[in-house]
Amino acid sequence: MLQRLQWLLSLQASPTYSRWPVTKESKSCFGSISRRKNKLGFILSSLEDKDTFIGSNFFPFLSKLHSGRRMSVFTQQLNPITGKLEWGIQPEDYDYKQEVARSAYADMLHDQERNDKYFEGLRRSIEELRRRGQEVHVLDIGTGTGLLSMMAVSCGADSVTACEAFHPMAECARKGLKANGFADKVHLVPKRSTEIEVGPGKDMERRANLLVAEVFDTELIGEGAIDTYRHARDVLLTEDALLVPSEGTVYAQVVSSKMLQRWNRIQPVTRVKPGTKEREVLVSVPVCVQQCPGAAAVHDLQLSQVPQEWFTPMSHPLPVLWFDWSGRKKDISCDEITRVKFETLASGDCDAVLMWWDLRMDQDGEVMLSCAPYWAHPNLVDKCWKGSSEDIPWRDHWMQAVYYLPQPRTVLQDTTLTLLSAHDEYSLWFNIQKDESECVCEERPVCECGIHIVNSRTRLGQLNDPRRIEIYVRVLERYIKSDSVCLALGDGCLMAIAAAKLGARHVYMTEGSDANRRVMQEFIMANDVQHKVSILSEDVSDTSVDQLVSPATVTFSEPFFSTSLLPWHSMYCWYLRNSCLHLLAPGAIRTPATVKIWGIPVQYRDLWKIRAPLSQCSGFKMDIFDKLIESACEEADERVEPQPLWEYPAKARGDPVCLLTLDLAATIPDSPLICADSVTLPSPGLVNGMALWADWHMTDQLEDILTTGPVQPVILDQYISWDVYSRQGVYLFREPVTVDKVQPYRLHYSVTFQPCDGTLMFDFQLKNQTISNVHSNS
Repeated sequence: MLQRLQWLLSLQASPTYSRWPVTKESKSCFGSISRRKNKLGFILSSLEDKDTFIGSNFFPFLSKLHSGRRMSVFTQQLNPITGKLEWGIQPEDYDYKQEVARSAYADMLHDQERNDKYFEGLRRSIEELRRRGQEVHVLDIGTGTGLLSMMAVSCGADSVTACEAFHPMAECARKGLKANGFADKVHLVPKRSTEIEVGPGKDMERRANLLVAEVFDTELIGEGAIDTYRHARDVLLTEDALLVPSEGTVYAQVVSSKMLQRWNRIQPVTRVKPGTKEREVLVSVPVCVQQCPGAAAVHDLQLSQVPQEWFTPMSHPLPVLWFDWSGRKKDISCDEITRVKFETLASGDCDAVLMWWDLRMDQDGEVMLSCAPYWAHPNLVDKCWKGSSEDIPWRDHWMQAVYYLPQPRTVLQDTTLTLLSAHDEYSLWFNIQKDESECVCEERPVCECGIHIVNSRTRLGQLNDPRRIEIYVRVLERYIKSDSVCLALGDGCLMAIAAAKLGARHVYMTEGSDANRRVMQEFIMANDVQHKVSILSEDVSDTSVDQLVSPATVTFSEPFFSTSLLPWHSMYCWYLRNSCLHLLAPGAIRTPATVKIWGIPVQYRDLWKIRAPLSQCSGFKMDIFDKLIESACEEADERVEPQPLWEYPAKARGDPVCLLTLDLAATIPDSPLICADSVTLPSPGLVNGMALWADWHMTDQLEDILTTGPVQPVILDQYISWDVYSRQGVYLFREPVTVDKVQPYRLHYSVTFQPCDGTLMFDFQLKNQTISNVHSNS
């Protein structure tokens, strides 16, 4: 156990950590893992050697402190802004509440189509068992709130056993069953399904002849569905048992897309050659990076938000993997490879595979739950490409995904190719074969260059973003002279190499990890600047000015740090620069010079569902669950969380407001800064949240502002176009309001900057201007 956790911690130290394959049932041991948070909630209090874990990025070091009757949890976390490890005392159940807050339970329960089709699948299956003359004994694996169990009872099941290993949810299910009058009709077992014992007087009196389970994720099998169903078939179910869902099918569509490749394969840094219109390479990519097959880690996206102009379909959607969850028609294999031939629809590069899946909810395959993007969704098949994401159900717990091929394959239209689709127990991967005689790798791709390990998809996109590169190069061209000594603050900063290529005397870099150091050393060697670029020790404050050829005359940051989650977390460059003032020459140039925090009131079309109360779901009371989620979010989660808003449409309900401005060229202040004001909301409509971002002013020129927010002018009542290579901050109002001429509102805001720990505290309130009723959302 200890060795496994140490290994996971080493992965988590890498920002590209995707996910450890855990089942929904195992959350109490390993925690739920979310791409949005990129964190894990581990309970380490039972481990003997807790010191092993001190210093791991974003991992709590849990040590119980006795405080009267109640126990507390002492946690240690890395502050992404100051770069320091900090301690804090949390309630004893902090770790559990963090898991509840991070889970996707609320999002799933707001998915009405999912609920309806599970209900219909249960109804049809129970009717089929009745027609066979059988009693109906249901097993609900991973019951969560108990919703599916209550559906089964409502459809006439004779007995229902529900298991849930995550104890806070098991307790929630117990209370919810009682509130809905099902306490004596559902037998709740607080265990994993693999721990259930069958027999008289045990967890289950008899084997079940109907299994209902929701153990799926974006990859379909990533939560351990294969092992769950194999064990259930062998131990928990009768030989003729029915299953809801009964089958699952994975679909793949091969595409050509230079845009999607920006999240996968590093391109050379180029600039316009002075005095010409031609572009020249400024930073070359090492051969090992060019030839690297990349990482097989899923890149989950809301594909319905991907603009059509981003990619060219090279194939139609192809059914490539099929799972019979009963194992009767086809065994549930842990390892499988399929080959599907297709004719290319266009000439170009086969770069990536788009993936989604569907479920057959009944035994006849008449009730289907599809996760397809709008252009391939069965509900819109007649509309073809004329539909939109608004025409299909929204869900964030099951998205679509992009898998990048090990190497792009250039082909002509109408070429016959073979798509290889493979899976192990938890993951999928793909490859292209041009003909049967060609030998292609069938193994799961593994990054060989390191860059896919140390960088997240978001960061890879930033490194390839033409807008960012143009600003960085322009700023460096303005400041770099032949006698410049530069200090580059950040992780994986290719602009440090660009500075050397632009003629700087010497460039010193900071890197936060040994893995990043190795990757950057490859770039340094590939660009033949090893005599001009040096990587400093991890703690730059320990570096003596005598170690430099001379004090630095230019210090710059992109800014980016692998520990950053929210846009303003990269203010770490300010604190890092402040710790190495002894390395700077008098009057040294400092960029970025200023950061501005912006906010805008919005109407999130769908994202509000991740935190919205349910009250009821499919006719069943959910007040107990609402209280659990609300309490967990208040105690364990921040009010502002990072989200890639280009995937989550939001309409502007007001103008952008500059909430706070910080002078990064000045020293860090000693006392807190507070900015407060109010603005009238001019746009009628629903306001359910705020969107927040940071603008980095690299110089005093408007053209040198690097925004992490809107990339097009904001228009009231229209959807906002966001920077796709950043995550913005999301603040959801607990009580949304509808603004109109009769009910005008003002947005009151307050932002407090605490220099001691770099904390930004936001408070937003929507106040009715005509009546005294105040909707407080702080």
